[in-house]
Amino acid sequence: MQKALRPGLFAGLVLLAAYLRVAGLTWGLNSGYGHDLNFQPDEFVSLRGVLELDLPAGHIKAPGAYFEGTFNYYLWAVPQALLKLTASKNADLNDSTKTQRHSDLLYVSRWMSVLLDLCTIVIVFLAIREATRKFYPSFLGALCYAVLPMQVIYAHFMRTHILSNLLCALVIWFSFKLRKSQSWQLLFLVGLLSGLGAATRYPVGIIAVIPCLYLLVDGGNDVRSCRLRFSERARNFVASQVWLIGLGFGIGLFVGHPMLFLDTASVTNAITTETLKYASLHEFSGSQLVSLSVLWRYVTYVIPFAMYPMLWLAPYCAILYLFFRRSLYSLSVPILIFSFLYLYFMGKGYLGPYFARVTMLLFPGFCVLVGIVCSDLQLTLPNKRTTTVVLNGALLLLMVPSIIFDLAYDRAMQQTDAREILRRDLHNFIGEAPARIGILHWGPYFYTAMPAANPLNSEKVVVQLQDAGEDADFFLVGFPTQIDPALLNATVQRVEARGKFRYAKSYRVPVRIFGHEFNLMHFPQDMTYPFPMILLFRARTPT
Repeated sequence: MQKALRPGLFAGLVLLAAYLRVAGLTWGLNSGYGHDLNFQPDEFVSLRGVLELDLPAGHIKAPGAYFEGTFNYYLWAVPQALLKLTASKNADLNDSTKTQRHSDLLYVSRWMSVLLDLCTIVIVFLAIREATRKFYPSFLGALCYAVLPMQVIYAHFMRTHILSNLLCALVIWFSFKLRKSQSWQLLFLVGLLSGLGAATRYPVGIIAVIPCLYLLVDGGNDVRSCRLRFSERARNFVASQVWLIGLGFGIGLFVGHPMLFLDTASVTNAITTETLKYASLHEFSGSQLVSLSVLWRYVTYVIPFAMYPMLWLAPYCAILYLFFRRSLYSLSVPILIFSFLYLYFMGKGYLGPYFARVTMLLFPGFCVLVGIVCSDLQLTLPNKRTTTVVLNGALLLLMVPSIIFDLAYDRAMQQTDAREILRRDLHNFIGEAPARIGILHWGPYFYTAMPAANPLNSEKVVVQLQDAGEDADFFLVGFPTQIDPALLNATVQRVEARGKFRYAKSYRVPVRIFGHEFNLMHFPQDMTYPFPMILLFRARTPT
């Protein structure tokens, strides 16, 4: 009976994950292509890089992607090439006015993100199964990943983080296999996957430490044996294993990012001029080097919101449990060390603890640890059947609110975007008359207010960045998400005090749970891209 039930449970898991990622996938497809047009600002970066590629013609240079890595861009270039082949001879995919061609490429690339993330769920399941040899802990760990809000949200987008997570999950899975067999093929493979990870996003290259740590730490459950055999394992690791991993890493990096070797100067320039401007290098100087305040902010704010509302308790409790289970150190310590190293260098090195996407690479390992703990609890606690029921019930209690949140988010993404509604209203207000639309030059204007107005730009309609003291027929103020009434009133008073405009209306799409509006105000900014709030002001006197 149980054996017949398991395929059905796993199929249900995959179908649930697929639905959560496909619902709302068409959001913002027709926004256009441009820094001031794309509703999801990072997708403009992805499109910019892939549009520079032409694989059939042998053009593999993508300067727009050098700041992060090109492997995912080459994968996106495959459907781009197919779209070009099927397009009419007169169509130009690289013309920013051909929004349909860009939306087709964006849609196909988003589907690639969905499929890659579904593959990651399967690999997380297989990794836990490899470590525990049990179905239900593997199922629970994979389910945790399947409903994780930040994964569900970002699987809707054309970005490199989804492929990064798949490569990380693969490395963890094969690292578990290394505990049984250190064949040269397996060593080379984990190095190759790590190199492809670095070619996808440079910081992802740190996943190479996972197999290295498993080779060094694994000494069975006997701690004394582990200490006695460590020097022997270290000698073997340095003598042969690390070189095979390193060789695979180098080949993977070359395959995924050949221009790093063939045009090093251009890649270096992109890293120094684009990548490093987002780096907080001061965090690694002097006394700040040992400061963990930024990491603490990730642990207490960013990760809990990424795993909203209570799902974060599962990996946190699992990690706490594993600290006191020496018998599981050979399984848990490498993932824990990797998680700390990644969060230390990436968390401290990025702009600040404001973006949930920074933490995404941690989630495959977190969910694997959840599965390992579930398996251990089933073995150690008495009355295994009761333990299984209690564990499943407790985890489901943590997961159900996340599923409800995911469904509400997806439903809101399927509504007409606030920017489209505002654009339609502006078009109706203006008609055939000449007009000037001002955009407050503040914060994230380029993906909040500007995409609403920029498509109206014409000989008669002027769209410009300005402050509230300049003349215009309409004035727009964009916020990344819903703002509280106090900030709304303060903004309105501040604009109206300049004497040029009067407040007319606010535009936003609410997320509703069971009919009640849910506030996204305190969420990290990259979790609210589909739900900006835009204030419309009109001129007190015609300009």
